[in-house]
Amino acid sequence: AGPGRFRNPMLSLSQIIYFLLLGLATGGIYSLLSTGLILKYRSSSVVDFGHAAVAMFIAYVYIELHTYGQLVFPWVVIPHTITLSNHPFGTALSILIALVYSALFGALLYLAVFRPLRHASQLIRVSASVGVMVYLQAIAILNFGSISVATNAILPGGTVKILGIAAVPAAYFWLAGIAIVLSAIVAAAYRFTRFGLATRAAAENEQGAAVTGLSADRIAGGNWVIASVLAGFAGILIAPIDQVAPTFATLYLVPLFGIALIARFRSFGIATIAALVLAMAQSELYVLNILFPSLPSGWSQALPQVLPFVVVIVAMMLLSRGIGARGEETTQRNPSLGYPARPYLTAAAAFAAGVVAMALFHDLLYEQLVFSTGMVCIALSVVVLTGYVGQISLAQMSLAAVSALLLTHLTVNVGIGFPFTLLIASLAAVPLGLLIGLPALRLRGVNLAVVTLAAASVVDVIFTDWQSFAGGLAGLKVPSPTLIGWNIGIADGPHYPRLIFGIVAIGIVCLVGVMVARLRRSATGRMMIAVRSNERAAAAAGIDVARTKLFAFALSAWIAGIGGCLLAYQGRIVSPVTFSSQSSLALLAVVMVAGLGRIAGAVVAGVMLTANGLLVTFLNVQLGIGNYQLVVAGLALTLTAIANPNGIAANPPPPLVWAARRLAQLIPGGWGPPPRPRLASSAAGAAGGAAEAPVSKH
Repeated sequence: AGPGRFRNPMLSLSQIIYFLLLGLATGGIYSLLSTGLILKYRSSSVVDFGHAAVAMFIAYVYIELHTYGQLVFPWVVIPHTITLSNHPFGTALSILIALVYSALFGALLYLAVFRPLRHASQLIRVSASVGVMVYLQAIAILNFGSISVATNAILPGGTVKILGIAAVPAAYFWLAGIAIVLSAIVAAAYRFTRFGLATRAAAENEQGAAVTGLSADRIAGGNWVIASVLAGFAGILIAPIDQVAPTFATLYLVPLFGIALIARFRSFGIATIAALVLAMAQSELYVLNILFPSLPSGWSQALPQVLPFVVVIVAMMLLSRGIGARGEETTQRNPSLGYPARPYLTAAAAFAAGVVAMALFHDLLYEQLVFSTGMVCIALSVVVLTGYVGQISLAQMSLAAVSALLLTHLTVNVGIGFPFTLLIASLAAVPLGLLIGLPALRLRGVNLAVVTLAAASVVDVIFTDWQSFAGGLAGLKVPSPTLIGWNIGIADGPHYPRLIFGIVAIGIVCLVGVMVARLRRSATGRMMIAVRSNERAAAAAGIDVARTKLFAFALSAWIAGIGGCLLAYQGRIVSPVTFSSQSSLALLAVVMVAGLGRIAGAVVAGVMLTANGLLVTFLNVQLGIGNYQLVVAGLALTLTAIANPNGIAANPPPPLVWAARRLAQLIPGGWGPPPRPRLASSAAGAAGGAAEAPVSKH
C-alpha cells in the first residue's frame, strides 16, 4: 500500500480513512509504552527517559532468542550472550522468556538506580534516566549494530478490506486491540484492586501509607516491574512490523511524553485514546503531498515528526500548574557550585596550556583538541543554564546547529567574512533560545526537559527531512575564515590542520569562560542561583524570576551558538549527526558527570568525556576503546547521579588534586582561598542558599 497506488491526486473519504487506520499499529505501541511510563511516574515520581530504551533492548532479547536461541545481557567486553539452545526458540517461548527478562530487568533498574534517588531533585532523576537511555542505546549499537533488524510475524496475518478499496494488515488491528485491552485491565486493576489502591495511597502520602503498613519501596518496585513488562511487550510486538534499531530509544520519546502529558500522568484511558489519535494523525500527514502537490518536497515526512512537538507544547501550556510548583524543592540538594577566585589568571593559564598542547599534537590529536574547544563552549552553555539557574535543557546542540547553519549561509551565499559571521550567526540562536525559554516561565524540572527535547527533535527534522527550509546547507562545505586577508582557518590548500585556527578557537573559548566566571561572581549570578534554589523565595526577595530565566536562556543560547560556529569552522561540514538531539542528551550526561556547577566541569566534559574529544580519541588510538565512550558516559552519569551529583570537578581524583596544588605553589601569591561572595540582600541570600550544597573551593 502507499500513496502511489491512488491515481486521483485528491484523496476520497475512504482513502483518508485507510491512511488513518495505517496508524493503528504505531498507536498501539504508543499506548503500551505510555501506560508503563504513567505507572512509573505514579509510583515513584520518575519521568523515565530510558523507558523506550528498555523496550528496544527487550526487542533485541526476543530477536536473539527467536533467531539464534541465545540470551543476551546489557554489557560489553565480557561475554554478553549465553547459548540456551542450538536451535531457535519458538515464538511463544521466546516471548515468555523475554517478558520474564524484562520483569527482572525492571526490578534491577529500580533497585540499583531509582530507589536510591527517590528523594533526589528532579534534575538528578532526569540525569539518571538519561544515563540509562544512553547506556542501553550504546550497548545496542555495539552488540547488535546500527542497522534495523526484524523478525517473523507474531500477530495473525492477512488483511482487512476497508470500504472496498484497500487492505489494511490485520496485525494492525490486533496490536491496537491488545493495547486497548491491556490499558483497560491496568486501569481496572489500579482502580479496584488492593495493589492499585496501595499505589495511589503511597503516591499521595508516603509517610501516611507507611503508618498503615504499606511499603512505598515495594509498591514502586512492583510498578516498575509491570511497566518494564509492558515496555518489553511493546518492543516485541513492533519488531515484526516496524523493525528494531537503536534509534528506537529516542524516536518514541517525544510522542510518549506528549501522550503522558495529555493524560496528566494519571489516566490510562486518556493515554490510550491520545496515543491512537496522535498516531493516526501522523499517518494522515504522510499523504500531504497527494492532497497538496505544490507543497515543498519533504514536508510530508517532516510534519508528522513535528506534530508531537505541537502536542507537547499545547499540553504543557494548558495543563501545567505554573508558579504553584515553584517552592516545592526547597529541601532537595542541587549540585554544588564552584566560585572562580581568579578567572583572568585561570583563563591565561588555560590558554597557554592549550596552545602548548596544540603545538605538540599532530594531525588527529590536534584536530580532536580543536573539536574539544567547541564542545567546551557548548558545555559552558549548559553550566550557565542548568548549573546556575537549574533549568534542564536538552536542546543545546540544536541551538548550536542553528548557528552553524546560518554561518554556512552567511559565508557561502552572502559572503560576509569573519568575525562578523561568528557574531551574527551565534546571536541568531538567541531568539530560538528565548522561544524555548518561554515555557520555562510556567514549567520547570522534568517538564521543561520534555519541551526542550521536543524542540530538539524539530531541529533534527529540519536538518534531515525539511531541506527546503534548511536550504540544503546541511553537508555543505564551510569556507575557511579570513581576518584582514589572512587565512586563519584549519586548512589552507594542502596544509591541514593548521595551528593558527586552534589558537583562535581556544582564545575565543577562554574569553567565554571568563565571561561565565564573571557572571558567577556578579549580582546577576547570585540572582540566578536564588532562582535555582527556590523561585518563590527569590520572587519574595524582589528578584524578577521571569526576566532572570529568559536572560539565562538567551545567554546560554548565544554561548551554544558560538560553540556551533567553532564546530562548523573546524569540521568544515555541517553534519546532522554532530547536532542531533541524541548529542544533546549525551552532552547533558557528560557535563553532569564532569561537574554541572563549575567552569572546570565544562572543560573536563569537552576535553575528556565527549565523543571525538581529545581524551577519547587518544584512548581509542592507543587502546582501541573509543567505541565504548557512550557506554562509559551513560554508566558514569547514572552512577554520578546516585553517588556524586556534584561531578568530577567538585571531587577530583587525589592525584589530580596533588598535582594542582604543586602547580599552584609555582604561581606568585598562590591561588588562595576564594573570597566569600556577598549576596545582594539577606532575603536573596536566604533564597539562594535554601537548598544548595556547600560551595566548593575546587
